[in-house]
Amino acid sequence: MIIFPSYLSSFLKSLLLTTLFGVVASAGSVVASPHQTSADNIDAGYSALKIFLEDEQYLTAIRRVKTVITFEGVSGPTGKLIDSIADFSEQALQELEALASAKPAIVFEDFDENSIGKATLDSMRYATAKEFLLDGDDFEKNLLLSQSQILRVISHLAKQLEQKESNPKRKAWLNKLAKHYEEYYRQVYARISVNA
Repeated sequence: MIIFPSYLSSFLKSLLLTTLFGVVASAGSVVASPHQTSADNIDAGYSALKIFLEDEQYLTAIRRVKTVITFEGVSGPTGKLIDSIADFSEQALQELEALASAKPAIVFEDFDENSIGKATLDSMRYATAKEFLLDGDDFEKNLLLSQSQILRVISHLAKQLEQKESNPKRKAWLNKLAKHYEEYYRQVYARISVNA
């Protein structure tokens, strides 16, 4: 059995969440109570945003682990971009946690440890980790492609939260966050084009 460092688990969530987020959101809307409040929906959105930011902050570590495991790294410009995304995500996560206590307070939700959703996510994480870190032929391309999906999701999620947000400070922060991740998306897309 292969055991991966704990920070890989967080990063791999982001690879899977782009797929699972849509499924969970669709399933949630089907089974949601008609009395579910707007605050519950916003809390769920912020919880997803927090997971993405947590995952993105480990990009530099993932890049380095891959280099150690397979001696396959990324080019200098891609490395700088990935490190910039990781640093910005770590800062954004700290800002989100600080803004969460402002009124109305954000209540972050986690997967129940015994839920089928968590079990499925963990199973997919393991399979993706093996594929991404050990079996992948072109790590740089795969990393950039995964980022092109994740960065877009973060940007659009921030935009949707901004529309629902009533706190002016969080609203302004979400606007800047969406723009920043959209710019990262453009930079990643440019790197993909260069590598192609």
